[in-house]
Amino acid sequence: MNEPIINFIQTNYNMLLQLAIHSAILVIGLKFINGIVKNIKEKIISDSNTSTKLHLLFVITRIIKVLLVILTIASFLQVNGYSLTSLMTGLGITGLAIGFAAKESLACILGSFSIMLDNIYKIGDYVEINGYEGIVESINFRSTKLRTANNALITIPNNITADSIVQNRSNAKHFRILQNFDIEYDTSDEKINLAMALIKQACENNKQLQKGVHIFISNLGENSITIQLIANTTTNDWLKYLKLKSELLQEVIHQFRANDINFAFPSRTVYLKNED
Repeated sequence: MNEPIINFIQTNYNMLLQLAIHSAILVIGLKFINGIVKNIKEKIISDSNTSTKLHLLFVITRIIKVLLVILTIASFLQVNGYSLTSLMTGLGITGLAIGFAAKESLACILGSFSIMLDNIYKIGDYVEINGYEGIVESINFRSTKLRTANNALITIPNNITADSIVQNRSNAKHFRILQNFDIEYDTSDEKINLAMALIKQACENNKQLQKGVHIFISNLGENSITIQLIANTTTNDWLKYLKLKSELLQEVIHQFRANDINFAFPSRTVYLKNED
């Protein structure tokens, strides 16, 4: 009963030996890769951008393992006298066909590599991509998802992100407020000076603005006198900046109304000629 098995082993001894050797090499290689990956994971696990780097590590690990398996199989076939020329040709044609059919998906994957390697943004950052802005909720190998201010979820393919200008507002050291206040032309000189003083006082009362604000008359427009404010914030959080600016504008509006300083609006004076 064991004689056929013994004959098979004797006949194919060299091939079985090579199979055992290549299998052992493959197992050792995979364990070696897993050990390296484990050490890398432990080093990046405390990073603030952990999820993005782990995604990248996962893909690179998969690619290396697949290449190791392919090379091991190719080496085994080559040692046992199989021609790899026709096999490689067939794989090349198949690869081209698959690549052409999945070119959009491949572009997204390459785009995700660009995002992760350049560390453009991470989960929780407030960014503007291709005209859309919001908080980054997730990053995967196909797309980036943004949560907008009106709670909508925007999905942007990573190949589009890689080819776009990305503004990461969370990376700013501080934000600048550049705001115009248009008041009426019939505002007296005293009230113009008062308006500038009220804007300055509102800025000084806001502890989230840096010292050294600039307030000046910047333009004499068609319908208004323009007072411009330039100030820098102490925060680099975009949502806090929006809240800060809203509170500042509310205070200025309140003070202007309390002191009878009127904001200008587009107007036109029409003169009628009396023919009589």
